[in-house]
Amino acid sequence: MGIARNPALRARLASPAITAVAAGLALAASAWAVPAWGQEPVPGAPRADGRAGGAGDVVACDSLIALRQLMARAGEDRGAAAALVAQEPLCRALPRAEIGAVAHRAMVGGAPYECLAVQAAPACLWVLP
Repeated sequence: MGIARNPALRARLASPAITAVAAGLALAASAWAVPAWGQEPVPGAPRADGRAGGAGDVVACDSLIALRQLMARAGEDRGAAAALVAQEPLCRALPRAEIGAVAHRAMVGGAPYECLAVQAAPACLWVLP
């Protein structure tokens, strides 16, 4: 019996939970924008030199994927992430004064992430939650 002939199956597939999951997947897919292959980091944005960032520094990445990879390597520890930022080509430590308003928000694995406007960058940068 096909879906068209089975009203119970049709109703189940159209349930709000299924619709919410599909909408969430579409939102997550749109949040995972990755810079073009070979794209250089944002000009004018300072890079960390391998030392841990100061209290006024923010770890920011060009893509949410790069930020998540950095955090995975750091074991979700902000201090370790600041120390590892020089090893991630799409991430850098920025002074808090350069960070602007929220441009995009995403929830991944229950954790909130924000893409914030930066003065020297043409696009927003993803920051640690």
